[in-house]
Amino acid sequence: MEFLEATLTKIVQETSDSYSFIMTIPEGFTWKAGQHVAWQINGFELDAEDRNTRVFTIASTMADGYLMFTTRIADKHTSFKEALLRKIKPGDKIGVARPLGTFALDAEGFKKTLIVAGGIGITPIRALLRAYKDHPVEGHAITVLYSDDRGEFCYKDFWKDLETVPGVEVRLISDREIFMKDTDTYAKDVQNDAEYLIAGSPGMNNAFTERLEGLGIKKENIKTDVFIGY
Repeated sequence: MEFLEATLTKIVQETSDSYSFIMTIPEGFTWKAGQHVAWQINGFELDAEDRNTRVFTIASTMADGYLMFTTRIADKHTSFKEALLRKIKPGDKIGVARPLGTFALDAEGFKKTLIVAGGIGITPIRALLRAYKDHPVEGHAITVLYSDDRGEFCYKDFWKDLETVPGVEVRLISDREIFMKDTDTYAKDVQNDAEYLIAGSPGMNNAFTERLEGLGIKKENIKTDVFIGY
């Protein structure tokens, strides 16, 4: 796998255990909102059973002018995450591989979109909405249900910026029952006149896909993003 070299410029603590790593864009590197890549760190001592690469979604867009990934680093974590938490610093190099994935909004094909995101699964959604902010579609309505059981939400300033975008509503939810209820209510009211994007853990993606299908939503109207960035 070929890696291009990016330079880390800034580390932002988003929540008590989630961090964004911001870096330069290597010359000639391009990507689309919603895509993911393999990232590589070198020069740090890792456990023998660990590896120096991880796959994370690119949480920024080309228009941001920088590359960014965001990941959660729990109390118990790998040596790779330990390097991210305590060893890597601005000026260090991070390898970035070719972007992959097709998780995207279809604002031309649907008049409405429901986005259901849980925890760190919000990373591709940040990129999709950042791109949409620059090119909104007249008459299109996007509802975002972003849930975190602890009430800790990444990208706080970004959600404030989105308030200026017509047709975009963001709900930050810390109660799981409300999260599911709001999803059900939307699906019952709008049915197949909307597309449904789900971004979370594999368990969450499966559970909400089954939930929506049980409410009559067609499988082709549902898109899920694979949660890779542990």
